[in-house]
Amino acid sequence: MTSTDDVSGHAVASVVAAGTEDSRAAGRWLLEAAPSPQAAETDWAGEGTTFLRPGARFGAVAVRASLVHAALLLDDPATCGPSLRKRLRGAPIFYQANQFGREGAYVVLVSADVAAQWDVPGSVAHHRGALLEVPAPDRVRAGTPIWWVVPVDNPVQLCAPDVLATLVKLGFDVVNSRLGRS
Repeated sequence: MTSTDDVSGHAVASVVAAGTEDSRAAGRWLLEAAPSPQAAETDWAGEGTTFLRPGARFGAVAVRASLVHAALLLDDPATCGPSLRKRLRGAPIFYQANQFGREGAYVVLVSADVAAQWDVPGSVAHHRGALLEVPAPDRVRAGTPIWWVVPVDNPVQLCAPDVLATLVKLGFDVVNSRLGRS
């Protein structure tokens, strides 16, 4: 393991020892949102997830899985990655089972400003500064309760609000038309 300095200047071991420089940079960037970068990195290494505080670097919007699946005409999170990558222009997205009760959610990273103003039915913005469970950058395999569907390859590649809103609204319209609502 190598070490880097976190935003407070403390040495932090790099949990993303293997992989590209971009994925290591993404891991360091995400850790800047941790209450304790060292503890967060230890959690990623041991548990595969940690809790971060969105707000300064990024925001997060959770979208009901049923809406994403309806919009993409797919029904399995394991198959949604390529379509989501294309539709949301490479924005980082992780899947979290049981986010909305028994229903899973796709959590999309957006700018903090977008999250603060987000108001699209079928989705909810994560409150600024509240803890958000986030998978380790290398946790990209389906079958765990939380994993990256579209990994963070580039720390500045956050989702544009218009493309996310379009996806959510399309899913909402498809679900409502299936239920016979206009």
